[in-house]
Amino acid sequence: MPGTVYGYIRTEDDDEAEVDRLHDRLGSHAAAGGQALADVFVDRNMPPGQLIRPGLTLLLDAVRRADGAIVIVPDLYHLSSLIAARRAIEAEISEAGARLIATAAAGDDVGAQPS
Repeated sequence: MPGTVYGYIRTEDDDEAEVDRLHDRLGSHAAAGGQALADVFVDRNMPPGQLIRPGLTLLLDAVRRADGAIVIVPDLYHLSSLIAARRAIEAEISEAGARLIATAAAGDDVGAQPS
């Protein structure tokens, strides 16, 4: 049985229409794999270099409680557009026991805002 699937979205603004669109995209991606999203964690108005984030903290807590969790992001820029910060967050997700999946290559998502 596949692990629990969680979504994560980081935005640099508070565009709810964009968050809704990305939430739907994550749900569609999970459904295409025969899975359902258990939850989607969102950090709004979050600069890419900020590593301590409320939504990310909740996501990591949920992942630690689930066996073989999967984290889906619209693209890797939703972790961070800064390579060092992105790698640190990827490591946190991995160390928490989850597999990370991006639905698009970094920068392909018009909703992601590189800095």
